[in-house]
Amino acid sequence: MDEQRLQKAPAHGETRFRVIDPAGQPLREWSDEALMLKHGEGDEEAFAELVRRHQRGVLNYIFRMVHNRHVAEELAQEVFMALVKNAGRYEPTAKFTTYLYTIASNIVAKEWTRQKRRPKLFSLSSWFSGRDEEDIFDPLEHSGDERANVLAAFQRGEISEAVNAALNHLPEHQREAFVLRRFQDIPYEEMAEILDVPVGTVKSRVVRAERALRPYLERFREYVQGVDA
Repeated sequence: MDEQRLQKAPAHGETRFRVIDPAGQPLREWSDEALMLKHGEGDEEAFAELVRRHQRGVLNYIFRMVHNRHVAEELAQEVFMALVKNAGRYEPTAKFTTYLYTIASNIVAKEWTRQKRRPKLFSLSSWFSGRDEEDIFDPLEHSGDERANVLAAFQRGEISEAVNAALNHLPEHQREAFVLRRFQDIPYEEMAEILDVPVGTVKSRVVRAERALRPYLERFREYVQGVDA
């Protein structure tokens, strides 16, 4: 893992990211940075709270990068294991989410490299939808007063599938920038730190990604935020 991207020392004259002492407050009210520092002291409950807050976001981010639920779950575990490994060396020089998604970005990049090196073999998986049975939503199984809600849920599922499929058409660097901004709602400045590129480059990647996605999402244009005409 790229340690330089994980722990950047403050520049000369720059102060550390300020962490307010949460003494006396329940863990749910602690900042991410305070929890990570407490985790560095060996507190397992602080780590559990960090996982509770961020596991869904990290998993969703990675899934949109690799488009495989089982691989995404394994990589998400790697991300949180990296938190354990680096806990004693953690310094709050930036927001915790910057630190967390830098780790996730590094792990995803390694997975992309592994995928490119693997031989492409015939697979029956392409014959199926690739979804687990519990994830399949059949609107015909529902009726009555919930019909409108069922239709809305079906549309959301269809849109989500269309977006995930469309993301496959993007270059990796554009896909990652788009997902971090539009799905994870990470500010451009923080994205620049995560991806280790200038803010202008991040913005350019997001704009290019949006333009490239439009043809694939035209019929969902009124539902999809961030892919405006």
